[in-house]
Amino acid sequence: MLTFSAVTASRHVSTNLNNLVPLPPKGSYNTGLTACKPSTLKELLGEPRETYGPECRPVTNPKLKARIVTKSVGPFRVTGLDVAVASLARVLDAIKRHDPDAYAQIGSAGMLCARLVRGSKKSVSNHAWGTAIDLTFGDEVDPRGDGKCQLGLLRVYKHFHAEGWYWGAGFPTEDAMHFELADETVRKLG
Repeated sequence: MLTFSAVTASRHVSTNLNNLVPLPPKGSYNTGLTACKPSTLKELLGEPRETYGPECRPVTNPKLKARIVTKSVGPFRVTGLDVAVASLARVLDAIKRHDPDAYAQIGSAGMLCARLVRGSKKSVSNHAWGTAIDLTFGDEVDPRGDGKCQLGLLRVYKHFHAEGWYWGAGFPTEDAMHFELADETVRKLG
């Protein structure tokens, strides 16, 4: 099993970061952080819109919409909540400094998307508030629910964790390409 220390030791070796590797053992990641509850986001930011479905829809809440920005965060542009986009830019800057190979290969499968959680008929996705992002390496999306993750996701995890992002590898159905501002982080934003 690939450990965080093995990843750190090999980080300067150029490699294809979309290769799948086993997840680290439960309890060795997301320490001190919990997945952000939609109820926390509703309480602090309001509902993004009145109705949701499985597809992306625009944010219609005027107060939240005023806080949605589109900016370059280095290797790509994103649209999301202002504070989440600023935090993501800091994460990507740290990745650029500490792991240029990962920075060169990282991409995004999207941030803002006002929709339900995949497979749910009532739970709103954190993407609806623009506080979550799905990452890619190369043109590949990490397969959901296989208990593995792309090597690149494992290598960038520590930078997201340091900035208070929860890794979706810890969800009951693993979603390793997903990172979201943790509940504790969102509550500090006010």
